[in-house]
Amino acid sequence: MQAIAKARFVRTSPRKARLVIDEIRGKDVDEALAILKFTPNYAARLIEKVVKSAVANAENNHHMNGDNLKIAQAMVDGGPMMKRLRYAPMGRGYRMVKRLSHITIAVEETEPKPEKKTRRKGVAQTVKGPRRQPKAAAQETQASAETAQAQQAEKRSSKKKESEGESEAKGGA
Repeated sequence: MQAIAKARFVRTSPRKARLVIDEIRGKDVDEALAILKFTPNYAARLIEKVVKSAVANAENNHHMNGDNLKIAQAMVDGGPMMKRLRYAPMGRGYRMVKRLSHITIAVEETEPKPEKKTRRKGVAQTVKGPRRQPKAAAQETQASAETAQAQQAEKRSSKKKESEGESEAKGGA
């Protein structure tokens, strides 16, 4: 069984309202209301009212459970158009059409959702920082770094000496 709510002669364009209503069609009511709440659109406020009204109709008139409702049908039809005149150059008038809409929402009851079993979380683990080395190990790594630098310096100086010796042998000054 479906519970229906309608808002007729609503002052918004049907085309703009259909953009919003397409987002909620077929969704659970709670999810649809969350989507409408965060949709920055005037039509979303109007559709939100109609959805809440349909939920209230389902609970009060049809004795349905409000937690198990889903949107079965959602549509926006065009209503009458208000025709206004806009002044135009050279004595003419352009027609302005202000469109009205009819919003219809139908909700139906579904089976209750099975509750998800949540795993029990253990005690929060602390994040381990970098491991500290004992003082002796830290001194050893520092000493090995110093020896490596000394060896690199010796290689550089020996290469310079070799290149100087080659240039002297060729007759350079």
